[in-house]
Amino acid sequence: MQTKLITNNFKDLKLVEELAKEAFPPEEYLAPAKIIEMNKKGEVEFLALYDNDLFVGFMVVSVFKNLVYLFFLAIDSKFRSCGYGGQALQLLDELYPSKQQVVDLEKLDNSAQNAKQRETRRNFYLRNGYKDTNKFLSYLGVDYEILCKDENFDFETFKEMMKTFSIRNFNPKYFEES
Repeated sequence: MQTKLITNNFKDLKLVEELAKEAFPPEEYLAPAKIIEMNKKGEVEFLALYDNDLFVGFMVVSVFKNLVYLFFLAIDSKFRSCGYGGQALQLLDELYPSKQQVVDLEKLDNSAQNAKQRETRRNFYLRNGYKDTNKFLSYLGVDYEILCKDENFDFETFKEMMKTFSIRNFNPKYFEES
């Protein structure tokens, strides 16, 4: 798997835009143009994922101090359950070997419309080495669980990183559950 930086003149930008709309619910959707703008500001890296010349998805990561935060990971629906998501996470290991890997995902909620999808997504990350942190955040009306590959999650640095994003109305609230 290879990555290519996504910019305004990226050859497969239309595929990226279609995938972003399909893969994320409206309350989590961030327009690729906004992500490109955040990339230009140095807030995130916006990377297309390729299997040779075949576009299979994209990921958005933020590298901040000792953390690498997987902001978004989307695999084209035609290629889901083909191992590309796991390969993307392995690629993160290779690209950022000395960084603590962190991801947040919708909190499990049996009454949610996408409850099964939330459980499937969480199990995917757990199978790929992520662990519970017992830390949560809420932003833009959605509660998220934070997972980390490292046993000693650096929560304070994570909160500091979250303040660097230039997203309108983005003001996360943090909480824990026992």
